[in-house]
Amino acid sequence: MKIIFIILGSITFAIGTIGIWLPGLPTTVFYVMTAILWSKSSKRLDTWLSNNKYYIKYVDEVVFERKLPLRARIGIYLFTAAMMAIPFFKSDLLWLKFVLPLVSLAQIVSMESYYRGHLWADGIPFSKNKKNADE
Repeated sequence: MKIIFIILGSITFAIGTIGIWLPGLPTTVFYVMTAILWSKSSKRLDTWLSNNKYYIKYVDEVVFERKLPLRARIGIYLFTAAMMAIPFFKSDLLWLKFVLPLVSLAQIVSMESYYRGHLWADGIPFSKNKKNADE
């Protein structure tokens, strides 16, 4: 089972690294998946990932330490809205024109709740970065 976690973690790490330079491909979600998969596979890989400069920059600081500035979050919201505008204006599906703005609003509300400390104030539940992990 460990080899499967290592292989899947390597794939998500590669995709996440490509996402640094390829607009529209998320980085953080793939690095979080890598962290989960590699932490389940081996202590050595978990330690290596935790010390990796990309993991520290795109996951640890942004996700666990909540250091994504408001300006960057606004950029994310605008980019996401622009991507959602394409199917919104190209499609004639009424349900899609209803769902896309709701998804965009849900993204803004959830991200702002998280970064302002209203959501998971003690840390992300599944992570080892919880404030109350020693209790």
